[in-house]
Amino acid sequence: MCLGCRGRADRAQLVRVVAASGPIGPVVEIDYRKTLPGRGAWLHPSTDCLSEAVRRKAFASALRVDGITVDPDGLVASLVAAGGGDQPEEQVAQDMSTP
Repeated sequence: MCLGCRGRADRAQLVRVVAASGPIGPVVEIDYRKTLPGRGAWLHPSTDCLSEAVRRKAFASALRVDGITVDPDGLVASLVAAGGGDQPEEQVAQDMSTP
């Protein structure tokens, strides 16, 4: 379930976020490979869902970490660099092999 829009989706369509150690305490970090240890939460890779999750302060309760720091601009930059962030989905060619 997405933290932002609260909609259900397959894991392939969502990005996992975790609480990581930062210089001033725990921070939200995107888990691109979906293998980092610890409790994770899921989010659509869009700026709308990210801003909604930040507005509702959903990261602290979902990750069960008090005093977590959320850098929305840094997360948006990470999403865009990873190919998400309100960009159209990648087109996949159909199988054109001869039966």
